[in-house]
Amino acid sequence: MNAYTQVMSDRFEVVVPTAPEGMDPLEWEARLELAACYRIVACYGWTSVVYNHITLRIPGTSHFLINPFGMRYEEIRASDLIRIDIEGNPISQSEWPVNQAGYVIHSAVHSCRDDLHCVLHTHEPMSQSICALDHEVIPLTQEGCQFFERVGYHDYEGIVLDGSESPLIAKALGEKNHTLVLKNHGLLTAGENCAWALTRHQAFIRNAEVQLRAMAAGQINYIREDVMIKTREQFEGGAAQAGAKVRHPEWPALVRLVDRSDPSWKH
Repeated sequence: MNAYTQVMSDRFEVVVPTAPEGMDPLEWEARLELAACYRIVACYGWTSVVYNHITLRIPGTSHFLINPFGMRYEEIRASDLIRIDIEGNPISQSEWPVNQAGYVIHSAVHSCRDDLHCVLHTHEPMSQSICALDHEVIPLTQEGCQFFERVGYHDYEGIVLDGSESPLIAKALGEKNHTLVLKNHGLLTAGENCAWALTRHQAFIRNAEVQLRAMAAGQINYIREDVMIKTREQFEGGAAQAGAKVRHPEWPALVRLVDRSDPSWKH
């Protein structure tokens, strides 16, 4: 297929270019995965023009990929992503800078949790509304049960421009949380890859909308704790996707969607 290869995995189900000369194929696949994630987030409208971030650790390294500060999510291509080390130093060449706040927040997560390779942070208004409440997340939907005992909370202390909040972010994550409610700020979800972080973001936003509507109606039907634990384990263990070709079948479906709309993401 000349310069193209067919990738069939939980990351893609479309034809993508092979790695550029001199680039490790693992880094290129990470770039493709993250670029697709940016386009999917843009498709959902979870963007704030050029702000917010999604990062992905390059396998076998402590380096991670981040968006160029100034590009819209629907513009980002795999080759545009900037590779930086855990100290924030650029490893790849780019004419674009890196947003300092994005580096600080994401490096705090990447530094304290080896299992969370992808970190997705947005200022999407439904989840921001939950972040503005003096109330914890209430799992009220089937998908929302994933967040029972998996959400940490971090108080707002201004724009995160230095590392002073990193220990607090790490403490809020702990050993089991994969989601952070950044109070009066925004939502952060993480996972072992982009599919995990994205599907958690989607599930949180849906549950947030239901929680806000149920609270406004004053008619909340709470789910029993044992049922929440059972449902969470079904999601975490894979039973919720039983019979599907891949662990997160919505991920390749969404990649196909953005690829059909604009295939430039994979270059």
